Amino acid sequence: MLPTSTLVRRSVLRVPLAEHSAVGDAWRHNADAIDLILSDDVSEDCQRLPAAIGAAAKGGAEVFVEIDKRRAYAQLKAAVGPGLTGVLVPGVETARDVDDVAAILNDREQEVGLFIGDLEILPLIGTARGIWNVREVVNAGQRVKCAAIDEVRLCQSLGIVASDDFDPLSFSRGRLIVETLAAVKLPLGIGHPLGARPRDVAEAELSRVAERARNSGFKGALCPFPTWVPACNAAFTPTDEQVEYYRQVRKAFAEGVARGTAAVPFPGGRMIDVPVDERARLVIDWWEQCRRRDAEKASAMTAVGHLAGAVAHERV
Repeated sequence: MLPTSTLVRRSVLRVPLAEHSAVGDAWRHNADAIDLILSDDVSEDCQRLPAAIGAAAKGGAEVFVEIDKRRAYAQLKAAVGPGLTGVLVPGVETARDVDDVAAILNDREQEVGLFIGDLEILPLIGTARGIWNVREVVNAGQRVKCAAIDEVRLCQSLGIVASDDFDPLSFSRGRLIVETLAAVKLPLGIGHPLGARPRDVAEAELSRVAERARNSGFKGALCPFPTWVPACNAAFTPTDEQVEYYRQVRKAFAEGVARGTAAVPFPGGRMIDVPVDERARLVIDWWEQCRRRDAEKASAMTAVGHLAGAVAHERV
């Protein structure tokens, strides 16, 4: 089986920078990452970004800034600084698009004293040409560690009217998933029908769609609403029951190998062999990575609480 990425990005909460209250509250939602969407007002963004990045990171989330590649130079000049994980770039169609952003990042990292190559580029593909070139996009460089499809824009690019009754983008999602996983990177997406028609829905429906996304190969999703975050965190994390099952699988297989048996019978009529054992190992490894990520965020939340308590005490 293919090796897998060690990153955990089950939920990437998208927040417009212009929505001041949403930016201030973003850290409270327990997202693995937060994407701050820049406006057309570069001067206003320059003033607000440092504080917004710091606020978004308070709960332990990684912070991305979503830029317009047509305004990349000015927006990256404002965005690059301490606390930033990377940039999300809509409309990527070729490796050249990634290279152009990377070249600006190289200059900005040097100017502000960051290590060259520190910041990520997360391509958001929203055209037929981008889907056709997805392999070169996800392999455009070490800065690319995740990739996603903007299904709303892709439908517009293809002249499709989105509908809950028919999924026209299964091929496109399949391309992204296969190419991104083959490159040992993370494909992000929620799938049909919420990808092409994003909206706030009941928790049960959202969980069902997110679980199906996980089963199709996605490792996390871009979340346009805070209500999506808990469902995505849960859906893209193996349950304790699944982990216990796979631990039993690994134990039974190890005992069989010790007896000199390459295929081991398991309760329920299954036979365990090397691929099944490897699948069990990967699920357990992913669960452990998710646990560590949750612990990091919980620690950050606790630190914020302690700081708030100390400030309140000083005021008294």
